[in-house]
Amino acid sequence: MNKWNERYAADSGFVFGTEPHEFIRRVAPYFPESGRALDLAAGEGRNGVFLAECGLQAEGTDLSAVGVGKARRLAAIKGVGFHAYVADVAEMAMPSETFSVITSVNCHFAEPVRSRLAQKIVAALVSDGLFAGVFFHPEQAALAKGPNDATMLADLPTLQTAFSGLEWLVAEHRREGVGDEAKSVICLLGRKV
Repeated sequence: MNKWNERYAADSGFVFGTEPHEFIRRVAPYFPESGRALDLAAGEGRNGVFLAECGLQAEGTDLSAVGVGKARRLAAIKGVGFHAYVADVAEMAMPSETFSVITSVNCHFAEPVRSRLAQKIVAALVSDGLFAGVFFHPEQAALAKGPNDATMLADLPTLQTAFSGLEWLVAEHRREGVGDEAKSVICLLGRKV
């Protein structure tokens, strides 16, 4: 059993709650009223289900079968259509010019996978499509939570380069919380040009 299956199975509730990440909620006014949406590394579905609540035809993928099962349960609880399935984000096919919105929260890869995946995401967006992502900054490796493998983390300029082809509507590095809850994150919202 992979670590995410174990983590999601250990809690009968929802590990990260049922509401979307605050950044995804914050940028929702930019989202179109209709179109297809994809949530990468969807986990238990909180962000993908939110995309469906925004009126988008939403789907999400995750490596964890337990997480995908809980995402389907969350969609049923909230009364929205959300197609969740198991797939490896780094290896899955993403059809070109298909999605109006793609989201990804705390899905990290080292190079060269990071840049290859970023360009697959850009290619999968329709013209004027949006990518909304949240990533841990390299400072996070020294903090209590998040990846401790610094090769999986990137600073703001590195991520902006990886996602070339997007016009940045929001591109920020911020620090929040204290102690065990301290986070150093990068939040990106880009539009395909």
